[in-house]
Amino acid sequence: MKIKAVCVTTGLTDRTIRHYINENLISPSYTENYLGRKTFSFSEKDIKELNDIAVLRSFDFSIPEIRELMLCPEKSMGIIEGIKNRKKSTIQEEQLLLSALCGLDTERSYTVAELAEELSALLTEPAVADENIKADIFKAVLSVLKAGIIFFIAWLPVLVSCMMIASKLHDYQYPVFDKRAILINILTFIPTVLIILLPRLKVSWSCTVKRIIKCVLLMLCILLTPVSLISSLFYTVTKSETTSFRHYRDFDADCFATRNLEFQELFPIFPEYFVEEKQNDGSYQKAYLDSKYYYRYIEDFDYTYDIYAEWTLEEKAFQEEITRVTELAERDGYTKVEKGAYQCVILNEGYHSAFKKPSDNYEYLIFAYNEERNRVRYIYCGSLQNGSEQPYYLTLDW
Repeated sequence: MKIKAVCVTTGLTDRTIRHYINENLISPSYTENYLGRKTFSFSEKDIKELNDIAVLRSFDFSIPEIRELMLCPEKSMGIIEGIKNRKKSTIQEEQLLLSALCGLDTERSYTVAELAEELSALLTEPAVADENIKADIFKAVLSVLKAGIIFFIAWLPVLVSCMMIASKLHDYQYPVFDKRAILINILTFIPTVLIILLPRLKVSWSCTVKRIIKCVLLMLCILLTPVSLISSLFYTVTKSETTSFRHYRDFDADCFATRNLEFQELFPIFPEYFVEEKQNDGSYQKAYLDSKYYYRYIEDFDYTYDIYAEWTLEEKAFQEEITRVTELAERDGYTKVEKGAYQCVILNEGYHSAFKKPSDNYEYLIFAYNEERNRVRYIYCGSLQNGSEQPYYLTLDW
């Protein structure tokens, strides 16, 4: 393609194209006549390079910079930063000139001398008026506050749930989670998720419609916050429960059983529910015997707890344990009843209905033993929940 056709295709002048050739930015093929005049022939690659150069020139890339880019592409970041700095400087200068022009009195006429004097004086003043600076700062602060409020409202149900769950996990040693509560909590997060996704949806809605939808979602976040609070408080961690004997007497921080002196005396600190077995390497390891353990603690408006431990003793240890507990019971008062194969010592004097339907508010401390099997049981349960939960020992096989 000849140079005239290239000028039409690229929009560049003949002089500009020849200048780029002289600067070695492009190298089209050519023929030379006897007078030394060159006739250039441009390929598609040459035209593409001319268009690329034209784009960079429109962004104020200098010819040396373009040439350096062609030779060393890895220097592009430094070149771009230099152009950005030049642009910023130019913009600042233009803003100074515009500010000076805006400061002129448009209600009067100026001579050349007066105009030159007035503009010179205005150029020496601050480029931006104090009022404009204050306005910009005010707008920035408002934008930050607005974004913060929207973020807080949108994430309020999530924050409330996390705080309540963290509180429960701190109080409960062995938390039990409720699937219904988890589902309720997830549903309360839906408006928050929609607020996050709304700006990313490629839907041709008007700005007004988007604002209305956003306001509705924010209102839903506010309304669902109490739901999130309630579900987290009463259902997400419903109770603390374990059946592992390794957790024996390792309770929740707020369990009322830890404050009861009778309980501390009844339940042995070092129960004989294991033996030390010698291993092949000569070390000893605890081997757990035929033992059972159950611990449950619930605290909503009031509390309910069940603590139960059972294991078999050797004959001597069995008799010693019966003697120890009997002396403790005689000191504090007790009721003795027979239940199945077990003799049960109820240490709370006056609670004769322990093995019948429990009262609305109950507290029972029981020691039971089976002389045929040398089996002992330690039971402590209490409730202020109006008997909503049946004491665990009533479900045992006696």
